[in-house]
Amino acid sequence: MAWLLFLVFLGYAGYEKLTSVPPDTVDKPYIMGAAFILAATAVVPFFVSYLLTRATQLSGRTPAIMIGFISAITLSVVGYGLVWKYYGGVVGLGGPFEEALKLGLIPGLAMGVILALDSLLRRRA
Repeated sequence: MAWLLFLVFLGYAGYEKLTSVPPDTVDKPYIMGAAFILAATAVVPFFVSYLLTRATQLSGRTPAIMIGFISAITLSVVGYGLVWKYYGGVVGLGGPFEEALKLGLIPGLAMGVILALDSLLRRRA
């Protein structure tokens, strides 16, 4: 179930990235930049957080939920911060570093909720 919810979230995030700019600016560099940002802030953090959540699932529900939630937020913010710092030339980036932290927080919260729901539902089954 977590993977299905994540794919829905990823599809929405990708759709939002493509429709948030005027259509004439969506070219190959923009699409590559958006895919790179989604990979750094959503795909990799979710995969790592999912593995951490599954590894701690045996020790109890609360540690698994907290580790999954916290790691998803942390990894997403760190991923966006790294993209912001080292790949500032990616289309659409620029400005203060605190803005990057805010932008990385939203995908992290969404993935944390997905992982928490998955842990709750998995323990009941």
